Amino acid sequence: MILRIFICLFLFKPHVETFLHFNNNTYIEQLPTNYFYSFTQIKSIPEPNLININEELLTTLSITMIDRQDMAEFLSGNKLFSGSRPVAMNYAGHQFGYFTSQLGDGRAALLGQLNQWAFHAKGTGPTQYARGGDGRAVLRSSIREYLASEAMFHLGIDTTRALSLVGSTLLPVYRETIETGAVVVRVAPILAFIRIGTFEIFSTRHQYEQVRQLADFVIDNMYSKQDLTKYRYNSLLIDIAHRTGTLIGYWQAFGFTHGVLNTDNMNVLGSTLDYGPFGFVEDKLQGYVPNHSDDEGRYAFDQQPTIAAWNLGKLRLALDSLIDTNRHIDEQYEFWSSFNRTYDTLMRRKLGLTLYLHSDRWIYEEILRLLDVHHIDYTQFWRQLADEVIPDVLKREHWFSVYQQRLASEGSYAKRTRRERMNRINPKYILRNYMAQVAIEKAQKDDFSEIDRLLHLFRRPFDEQEEMNDYAKQSPSWAKKLIISCSS
Repeated sequence: MILRIFICLFLFKPHVETFLHFNNNTYIEQLPTNYFYSFTQIKSIPEPNLININEELLTTLSITMIDRQDMAEFLSGNKLFSGSRPVAMNYAGHQFGYFTSQLGDGRAALLGQLNQWAFHAKGTGPTQYARGGDGRAVLRSSIREYLASEAMFHLGIDTTRALSLVGSTLLPVYRETIETGAVVVRVAPILAFIRIGTFEIFSTRHQYEQVRQLADFVIDNMYSKQDLTKYRYNSLLIDIAHRTGTLIGYWQAFGFTHGVLNTDNMNVLGSTLDYGPFGFVEDKLQGYVPNHSDDEGRYAFDQQPTIAAWNLGKLRLALDSLIDTNRHIDEQYEFWSSFNRTYDTLMRRKLGLTLYLHSDRWIYEEILRLLDVHHIDYTQFWRQLADEVIPDVLKREHWFSVYQQRLASEGSYAKRTRRERMNRINPKYILRNYMAQVAIEKAQKDDFSEIDRLLHLFRRPFDEQEEMNDYAKQSPSWAKKLIISCSS
């Protein structure tokens, strides 16, 4: 006990009164150190600049703004929030199909929790799990994560959120070139940072007591006591499969491609985590790969449901010591049932249909095939469908007459409300990669106005926003040459 107090005093910077006080550190209070996490010391950055603060999220969290420079000091990790005891979380994972036995937060730290919200900073310096890395994040990738998480949230897709973006021109970070360092603070329920790979690291080491401790932690923080059953671990796996199926259904309906769907990038909560070389599909669906490192297309847009199911199979293996095999359990069936139900519901809504017919699936699958064949922009097509603006090359196909008959079968009331309903599910604006690139290039010249502009845009992706119409257009030709990689 004395040794632990000494270590804490040695590692942690002195606390001062701050605009944010962490009052709930369940991860380190309910789970033991050395296995699940390691205490870490945040490495300061010189002259941090608060590039952006998510005032909308601050309001949600009931946090009051203070002086921007003081906020930059805290949000960069130079000063510790009151109640903060930073830890690096421990996990493993299957990366591109191959198991890596030791990963963990190599450049990130769980700062603490405010009620149910966990604050997780990326780019705060090397930890015990850095594996030789510098522990830093670059401004380029940090801007992408900051914009993407907010864009996804306002599309209605479960995700971590970004609270702040801090940079330092005096912090050079060496990647393919020398880049500016940055820190992003992410906010989500603590379970959003429990990954499939967190279970894998203990199961592959035959540390079954730690597997049980972790599973109990997830159950205790995910469900109320009346939700628990006798077969709690079976129920946990089924629920995670359901949650994952729902998430992937949303991804596919909105055209989102994660890019690096490793088991260490999928959590137990069923929310989007770790934005790297992501992208939204545009005029290519089958085989769309935003990550130029994915030569084999393992994580292509159309492969995401299959990969998510594969990852859940790895979770099943990790939980094997806890599963009651006397009761039938099939996480694959549960995942695909949840995915198909979610995806089908969303796609029928995108078509403007209110009543269920099994044959509707043929309509949207045929549309997707034709969009791919004719290289028609995915987001634009669905948005314009509400106004019956359909490319002539598609009108000549059989689906169109079937669709017209299907709409007529729903009656006049459905027709009057259809456009409004369709425009609530088919966004006018998505984060195309070129938009993030423009924001990045301006930021590299100390112009952060485009970040603000895009955040404003993506907070209302379904609204017309006439002054923003240029952002609804297809990507310019130069954008096809953009290279998005895992280097961050």
